[in-house]
Amino acid sequence: MAVDLHTHTNFSDGTLTPQELIQKAEDYKLTAIAITDHDEIGANKIAQDYVRNLNVEFVPGVEFSIDIELPGTAHLHLLGLFLNLENDELTSTLDELRNARQGRAYSIIQKLQDYGIDVKKDELDIIVGQGSAGRPHLAKLLMDKKVVSSVWEAFNKFLSKGRPGYVAKKKLKLQTAIDLIHKAKGLAILAHPVSLKQKTYKDTEAFLKELKSIGLDGVEAYYASHTRNFTNYLLNAAQRSNLLISGGSDFHGSIKPDTELGIGRGNLNVPNQVFLDLKAALS
Repeated sequence: MAVDLHTHTNFSDGTLTPQELIQKAEDYKLTAIAITDHDEIGANKIAQDYVRNLNVEFVPGVEFSIDIELPGTAHLHLLGLFLNLENDELTSTLDELRNARQGRAYSIIQKLQDYGIDVKKDELDIIVGQGSAGRPHLAKLLMDKKVVSSVWEAFNKFLSKGRPGYVAKKKLKLQTAIDLIHKAKGLAILAHPVSLKQKTYKDTEAFLKELKSIGLDGVEAYYASHTRNFTNYLLNAAQRSNLLISGGSDFHGSIKPDTELGIGRGNLNVPNQVFLDLKAALS
């Protein structure tokens, strides 16, 4: 019995609709699934209705990019799980982030146009649909226009930092994001700690303790690109720091074809007990 508590739909940068994702989880016999779109909860509301007659349990979630100083390409993402989607502060903050994401996307369109690439705002709007605009949508637009042949090429040539189309993203401060998740009655979980790119496992554990001191509830120990050794270390470190355990594939659909729902890159298995322990912690 397995769960997947980190997935994305076409409301952010995934390729499946909320219904398709939930049905896939049901077909794969997952016992629970969370939708954690970037700065976006719209898919959760659709999924909540769709899941009612299925066996899989649903966890409303979100993924925030955090404004924090880290070396090189290291970055910190924070998951909010078991959210109250009707919380006013959550919805108003997400509205602001959604507007900022759209403004950023349009700024990227302008920079690409200035660079001589024939892309238009209305073409992007069609790709984004009812979701929240992000760089993967722009990558798809560049692929559709035959400017590039892959998402990787789009980012490498145009969309990454230092490239012609790069525009910085608006992010929340760490304490702000943790407090916001708690106000929405959710759990604040550090996503994919491998992305922190700490020099040693002990450095990662020290960082976890620091985050715990300001309100972090748990850590995503099970993750598609974590090695078995790193996962085991995180499980033990979480126990030492009294942090909860979470896990997920970071499934995006066809835009990230090497990562499958529930099993990640073929070696992921997030036990159902992880979901039960998180749910118990809420009460």
